[in-house]
Order: sequence, then C-alpha cells, then structure tokens
Amino acid sequence: MGNSVDLLVKGGLIATSAGLLRACIAVKNGLIVSICKEPVAPKADKVLDVSGKIVIPGAIDAHAHIHDRRFTHHEDFTTGSAAAAAGGVTTFIDMPLTSPVDSSETVLEKIESGERLSHVDFSLHAGMMNEKNVEKIPEIAAAGVRSFKVFTCAPYMVSDETLLTILEKAKACSSVVNVHAENDGVVSYMSRLMRDSGRMDPLAHHEARPGIAEWEAINRVMLLAKLLDGRAHVSHVSTQQGLKSIHEAKSEGVRVTFETCPHYLFFTKRDVERLGPYLKMNPPLRSDADVTAMWRGLREGVVDIVTSEHAPGTNEEKEVGRSNIWKAWGGVPSIETMLPVLLSEGVNKHRITLPDLCRVLCENPARLFGLCRRKGVIAPGFHADLTVIDLRFRRKVSADKLHSKVKQTPYEGRTFKGWPIKTILRGEIVYDDEVVVGKPGYGKFIPMEMS
Repeated sequence: MGNSVDLLVKGGLIATSAGLLRACIAVKNGLIVSICKEPVAPKADKVLDVSGKIVIPGAIDAHAHIHDRRFTHHEDFTTGSAAAAAGGVTTFIDMPLTSPVDSSETVLEKIESGERLSHVDFSLHAGMMNEKNVEKIPEIAAAGVRSFKVFTCAPYMVSDETLLTILEKAKACSSVVNVHAENDGVVSYMSRLMRDSGRMDPLAHHEARPGIAEWEAINRVMLLAKLLDGRAHVSHVSTQQGLKSIHEAKSEGVRVTFETCPHYLFFTKRDVERLGPYLKMNPPLRSDADVTAMWRGLREGVVDIVTSEHAPGTNEEKEVGRSNIWKAWGGVPSIETMLPVLLSEGVNKHRITLPDLCRVLCENPARLFGLCRRKGVIAPGFHADLTVIDLRFRRKVSADKLHSKVKQTPYEGRTFKGWPIKTILRGEIVYDDEVVVGKPGYGKFIPMEMS
C-alpha cells in the first residue's frame, strides 16, 4: 500500500447492502485500497473524521434527464450534476429527453459535453429507439452504452414487432431494453374523454392515465421479453399491480427488473389538489395503497432500484397547467431530494433499513447497468465514491437553496430528517456541508460493461 494514502475516512459507520461496519476507508489515486480498523489505519495526507455519521457508497441515479441540447434552459450537465453532488449522487445515467441519442456520433457528442461540464461521473442511456434506428444498436453498444429506451405509448411509441426486434438486437449485444410502459390505446382513449368533457384541471391528467394502462403494458413487455429471453427493465413503476406482475414474472425466470421513484413513495393523487401542475408526471401519481406497496417492495427486495427520473420544467411551464393541464410540462426535479426522501421517509421511519437503501441506490443500479466493476460498493479496488449522511440533520426544502436550474420543487417547505453532508467522488470531496466544492469537468463517462 506504500508509505501513506491520499485520504483516510475515519470514525463513521459504514453501511452497505451486506450490513453495517465501524471502520476506516483508505483511499489512494481515487480508489479504495483498504477497509481497516483505526489502530492499524495507514498514514494519510488528509484525514476526514466523520464520527457520528454514516458512510454509504456514492448513490447512483440510473434515470435522470440532465442534458438535452434543446432543453438546456431546464437543466444541463453543470447544474444537474451540481444538484446530483448535493444530493449524495456520485454517478447518474442520463436519459434522453427529446433529442435522440441513437448513433455512435450522438453518443460521443454527449460524452464530450458531459466530460467538459459535469461535476460527477455519468453514463448514458440510448434512445428513443424505433424501427428507423434499431440497426444502430451494435455501434451504440460498442461505444459503451448498453441500455436502450423504448416507449409503448406516445410520443415515441413502437409496435410490438419493433419492440421484439429491439429486444433481439440488444440481447445480441449483452444489453438491456429500458421501457416506458403505458398502454397507448387506453391513454389516448381516456385523454380524449377528458378533453371532450372539457376537463382541463390538473386531476384530469392523472385520471387519463389509469393504473390499468401501466399494468397491461408491463405484462405485454414481459411476455415479449420472455419470448426472446431478452433483458427488459421497466422505468418508473407506480402501481402495486405492476409491481406484483413483475415479481411473479421474475419467479418464472423472465429477465426483467424495474425501478420506482421518490414521488411514487411520497405523493398520492390527493396531493394534486394542493400542488396541481407541479405534480404532473408520467405515469401519474396513484393511491395510498400503491405507495404502501412500493415501500413494502423496497423492504422485501422486490423493487430493484430507486431512480429520481429528474425531469425539471420551469415555473412558467408548470403554472400554465393551472388553467389547462394538457399544456403543462410533465416531470419533476428530484435528483437532489431523492436520497433525503429515502432517508427521512424510509430509514428514519423504519420502512427500510440502511442496507436496503444501499441495495436500491448503490449496488443494484451499478449491477443492472454494467457499472459494477468500479461503482456501487465500498471495497478495495473500487472507486472511492462515498456519501456521508447525517440521519439526525433536519432541513426544510427550499427551491432557492437547491442546485437545479429551475427554481421549483414539489417538496417546497417540507422538512426532511436525514441528509447527505459530504459527497466524495474518486477520492475528491465534491460537496461539503451544503456547498458544491467540486469543479465542472471532473466528472467522467463510465461505460457500461455487461456480460
């Protein structure tokens, strides 16, 4: 190990998916070199004492809309990654918003932007995939992107035949097909009924996308994946029926995983009466029973991962929805508040444990998306990506103090107990006591390596 290390993190309780351990973490050249007890800890150029705090692997947000060249007024790599760092997220996987990432050229273009502008590490999803770009899958996979986004509904809907082709091509490249699963016919029909009856209120959006639309699409996607033995990942699952169907399919050997999001763990459709268009997202919010089912799924290991699905819109793009919800932006800013929601509403309220948290925010995202050779765990040889959390720290959410480019959040005024207080990326502190201290351009592209 040499005479000394660059950084020694001592005094804290280390939490991983395997359990809790009081030990020191020694870091050299950006990598963890040992986990040791303090009496035998190596000399270090810098010692970080985190006594009384908990250290988890740096959180990985596997679904965040951070940088779209057409929507940089919403977010960009610099502001979005600053919000990530402040939220304890050391790696995010950028999801296409509207601008396609569907060729090796567009992949390389986005990597260049990210490595020039991002505070934290990142990877990429490709999309939106369709019959016109499906032949590009091998070249995209060769560029280090092995997750391909498809929709079963507008505005990027593909046919079942095209979805099967995408599943086949992705399987040949050891890749995963990432699906937004809602039945287009149901959504189209219900939306027309709402509009024809003059409904423009915020709840009309939620009622136009009933849970059965998600449930049917999830079941169809899984049947198609089963047919080809392909890998499917279902984005932002919101219903207990969808959760149950995926759980049953897994037990039958279908290669399917899924995520839920903080808003499906915190808000219900009732909250729309108060927050209106600020809670417009797809799929929409559900019932108390669905929220309870998601927490139970996290605790029991049924839910694979939690992602932010960070998709901020401006105040103006939200406010228009008070009089006409169909014109409002769909999506919420959430990358900075994801970990606090899980700490405050999950760990501190005993809905989940710290090992559960590490599994769904760190280890599983790295494993599912091919980042597990360097990310997701605290162990020798891995990147020294660490998030220091204070489970007792209380803080009221204020959009003005968050780092997203848009200055609105549905959590405005909520007090959460449990926050990240330091974020360390490859041995360097990038967030320290409510201040982003890292620099744009420190973040690196992390290619997906799947077998």
